[in-house]
This record gives sequence, structure tokens and C-alpha cells, in this order.
Amino acid sequence: MAEEDVAVKDEDAESGGGIKSLIKKITSSKKMMIIAGSAILLFLLIVGGAAYYFLSGDETQEEVVKEGTAESGDETAEGVDGAGGEEVAKAKFESVHIFHLEPFFLPIRLKNNEESGHFLLVTPNFRMSNSHLNGEVNKKLPLIREKMYSILRREKLKDLTEKNTDTQERIKKAARDRTNELLPVGSGVVKDVFFSEFVIK
Repeated sequence: MAEEDVAVKDEDAESGGGIKSLIKKITSSKKMMIIAGSAILLFLLIVGGAAYYFLSGDETQEEVVKEGTAESGDETAEGVDGAGGEEVAKAKFESVHIFHLEPFFLPIRLKNNEESGHFLLVTPNFRMSNSHLNGEVNKKLPLIREKMYSILRREKLKDLTEKNTDTQERIKKAARDRTNELLPVGSGVVKDVFFSEFVIK
């Protein structure tokens, strides 16, 4: 027995040491082979998972930013980097279609329908859902102006001076609704009305 151990030691010394002897021990026993294979597989899974996490982490963040900006349209996505500075992602802006109406200039009446001596100057603009709606609005422009005029004519001096913001919102909603009633179904809609001028003189 002692001679065999000495022979094994001599072979180990000749063959390069402990690595080859370790491989021989592992390959000689099935149990050791299963343990070694499991350890190697576990190591490869950990290394592969870490590589996937670090390499795909940046791509996932970019995709989220792109999706967020594509859905929101005109909003910008902001992030904070490790140095504390703000990083603004490029946003995809949707096209805005505006139809400019000629100004309305009309007298403001009191509650008893008498002249107040004041005048209202309003220049409304429509924000439309698409550019093709320009033609439809042009076709219906006399009717749209008549509806706008009747909406504005109903406003009293007290409402225009004391509750100006609420009155403007009410006028916007009424103008949008009346205009959309006049437009053909499926051609698009007026999304919003805004005033470039709303002056009481």
C-alpha cells in the first residue's frame, strides 16, 4: 500500500501537481461529478444572470422613456442621474392644428339688456384634431361665427368683470360644443378653444 501511495505521489509530481489529481478524483466518483457539474452550472447561471442584468438594464430604461413620450405626445420625460443633475429625454411632439377666427367686437349689455357703454373684443382660435378639418370649418364658417356671436352676446358685464375666468371657461366649452355640432361626423372635432384676445373696453 505504501508503495502505491508513493507511486501516486510520484505520478502527481510528474504530471503537474494538484489540478490533474483533482480532476482524476472528480471523474473517478459519480457523486463528485454531479457535485462539480452542479457547481459549474450554478456559476454559469450567476455569471449569465449578472451579465444580462447589467447589459439589458440601460435598454429597458430607454424603452420606458420612449414609450412614455410616445404616449404622452407633448410631455417630456425627466430623469435624475447619479451626479444629481437632471437629464431631459427628447420628446416626440404631436402636430397641433390651429384655426384662427377673425375677432369679434360687440357691445356688452347689462342685466336689463341696456347698453353698458363697454365693449368686448374676443379673438378665438380652435385647436383641431386634424388638418383636414380646416376645409370643413371654412365651409361652415358663417354658421360658426353666428353661434359664437350669440354665445358672446348673452354675457353680461358683471359676469365678464367679476367672474372672468369662469365666464371664459363657459364660453370656451359652449363654443367648442356648438362648433362640433355643425361639423360632419367622422371629419374630426374641435378639441379646445382658446382666446388670443379677451379684452373688455
